[in-house]
Formats: sequence, C-alpha cells, structure tokens
Amino acid sequence: MRKGSARQGALLLKILAVFVTLASATPLLAADATQPPPYQADLLRLSEVLGAAAYLDGLCGGPAAADWRAKMAALLDAQRLDGPARRPYVEAFNRGQRTFSVAHRACTSSSRSVLQRYFAEGAQLSERLDQRFGRAGDSPTPPLP
Repeated sequence: MRKGSARQGALLLKILAVFVTLASATPLLAADATQPPPYQADLLRLSEVLGAAAYLDGLCGGPAAADWRAKMAALLDAQRLDGPARRPYVEAFNRGQRTFSVAHRACTSSSRSVLQRYFAEGAQLSERLDQRFGRAGDSPTPPLP
C-alpha cells in the first residue's frame, strides 16, 4: 500500500468516527437551537478540507477520489441537517474545491504535497472532534458519577 493511500484510509476511518460521534451528540445539543453547536467551527473547517481533498484527490487520480463527496453527505446526514442549517457546510465544501481548482489544473508535486497536508489536517480535525464530542461510552476516561 502506498503511503498516500494509507493516509487516505486513515483519514476516511477517522471521518467515519466523527460521523458516529456527532450523530450521537446531536440530540443532546439540539435542545438549544439558538446557539451553534460547540463543534461548528471545526466541522466547517473539516467540510472545507473534504472539499479540497475531493478536488485534489480527483485531479491526481486517487483511489478514494469519488468517496469524498459521499463522506461529506454522510457527515451532514449524521447531523440531521437540512435547508439553511446545511448550507454553511455545503458552501465550505464547495469553497475547498473552488480554492484549488483555480491554481491546480494538473496534478503536480505541489498538488500532491497540498493534498497530503490536507489529509493530515483532516485527520487532526477528526481526532479533535472525536475527543471533544465522543460518546461517553467511547471515552478513555470514565464519566463522573
């Protein structure tokens, strides 16, 4: 397995963990609909990273290129977002794609380098979201009595 493919696989697994984590956290956070969820900034950035990965991975012929859009849709579905609540995340994903489509028209070493940095950032965001908002049963520390 190539180093890049291993990173892609690891990132996809971490993103899947975030889907499960945030899906379980949503009912608890839905009680106060006037405040954005505490993970919104990280989730918006993850959306943008996924958009960039979708574009750059597709440009460079990555094996998971077609999966990024589906992962984004699954992330939004896990949050049970629709309409206006869904829009900022879709816009962030699209911004991630547009940003790189302007400067990267062919896969170059620079494109691959940026993609690897985005894989790393996506993994960090996913890890942080999972650590901060993971389900109590998944937490390495026991809940307080």
